[in-house]
Amino acid sequence: MKEAESYQKLLLRYLDGNLLPEEEAQVSALLRQKPEARAFLRDVAEHAVTVADVERVEERRRGAMQARRDWGGDRPETTGVIAGARTDSARWPWVVAAAAVVALIASVYYQSPSVERHIAKITGLSGPLQWTGDGGRVSHDLNVGTGLPGGTLEGMVPGSWFKLEFNDGSTVTISGNSTLTFSDHGQKKLYLKEGSVSGNVKPQAAGKPMVIYTRSAILEVLGTRFEVEAGLSATMLNVSEGKVRVKRLSDGSTVDVSAQHRVIAAADREMLPVRVPDSVNQWISQLHLGPDGAQGKWSPKTNGRDAKLRAIPYTTPQGTTIYTATFGVSRGDKPPVILQPASRFRVRGQIASTHKVYFGVTVRHAGGEFAGRFQTIRPAVEFPSGQAFEVMLPLHDFQLDPSLNKMKDSLPQAPFDLVVESFWCHTLGEQAGLEIIEAELIPTEPR
Repeated sequence: MKEAESYQKLLLRYLDGNLLPEEEAQVSALLRQKPEARAFLRDVAEHAVTVADVERVEERRRGAMQARRDWGGDRPETTGVIAGARTDSARWPWVVAAAAVVALIASVYYQSPSVERHIAKITGLSGPLQWTGDGGRVSHDLNVGTGLPGGTLEGMVPGSWFKLEFNDGSTVTISGNSTLTFSDHGQKKLYLKEGSVSGNVKPQAAGKPMVIYTRSAILEVLGTRFEVEAGLSATMLNVSEGKVRVKRLSDGSTVDVSAQHRVIAAADREMLPVRVPDSVNQWISQLHLGPDGAQGKWSPKTNGRDAKLRAIPYTTPQGTTIYTATFGVSRGDKPPVILQPASRFRVRGQIASTHKVYFGVTVRHAGGEFAGRFQTIRPAVEFPSGQAFEVMLPLHDFQLDPSLNKMKDSLPQAPFDLVVESFWCHTLGEQAGLEIIEAELIPTEPR
């Protein structure tokens, strides 16, 4: 209700000519994105025309009566019309306002004739996201149920994710720092610039598969469940159901990837589908081998010093700064890592200034569907300034991230028996100098 009152006031101020230049852009965006805003202005226009008609009839009647008094009954009809016309030009221009409404709505449609044909809607989201649409319009005000005509969606921090449902029921989900451009002009086309996307695609029309473009490959999807991870030089595809055709851009080679198989498309390796390896229930970071799959400031191992990953800042559109270090776990050609109820994480690191630390996992179902983020918070007393630390984190201590509370009825209540997509840790608000030396998933409690 408050939102409706806010934009209605904005639209009425537009009619009064009292808008700032930046507010005029807001009005244009409102009319593109909100059918209720257009309906409100149409109601204003209809009311304006009705008021104008009533006042015109009344003015003519008063004019005719005045003419009879002034002219003794001579030429009352002509005089009444002239008097009414003079009075119309002197009062608040209702008719002009109605014309302005019609012109504004028409200009929106003529400038962006296809913008109102929403091809998909957001059915799940978390974390800061950015949508760039027609004409370079940028919006961070995204909600479940928001319809989109196409454009580019970006996850702004490692914990961001969104689920997009096309009009035919096909869904795609991106997570982390991913950038996805999507369109549907009779055929769905997706451009994954970086990051990861999973999909559950309904059977597509003959000759019009969903097409996914990355920097190194083109994927054709007729109807299947899959996961794609795109990097600068390689694309990893994991197919859970159905079949996907992959074309490597470097030489045009193609392969068909069937269910329970994966392939990596890169110029410097053989493009051979292999069966998805069996899942495992343990994992250890290997920063001494490099920063592959990690997000943070990586420092190599030197004499007397371990390799480490330093938390780096991400600032959300709302102004909150998160200092985070993230490890990719089930990724690339590695086997999927499954969490068991008795599992626990062991984390070694150091911190420059005392601060409470958040530890968490992003998890998914075996078919690639997002299953939530779960976290545990350890108090500042466990992290003395300038000292090394080692903490043990039982999986039973991990709770659903509060930012996902609106979705809690559709998400698992615990991370058990799910695939670990990433393990992360962060501080909020200020740089505490958090550095991770090693993170390890241990499958069972010690005997």
